[in-house]
Amino acid sequence: MITIELNGKKQEVPAGSSVSDILALIGSNGKNAAVLANEKIVRPENRSTAIVQEGDRIEVLVFAGGG
Repeated sequence: MITIELNGKKQEVPAGSSVSDILALIGSNGKNAAVLANEKIVRPENRSTAIVQEGDRIEVLVFAGGG
């Protein structure tokens, strides 16, 4: 296990986890979400190959529609 910061809170995740794995962990399919890893955008096509490391800061921003 490694420790990352996920949306401002410490979170333990399995070593070798991808950004896609993190999205699944929080119950998001990622379709309406933007992901930042250490303040850099992770594009949807790169999420399965972007592996998180100890101490990484991951921010998941979910877009909600409304009116």
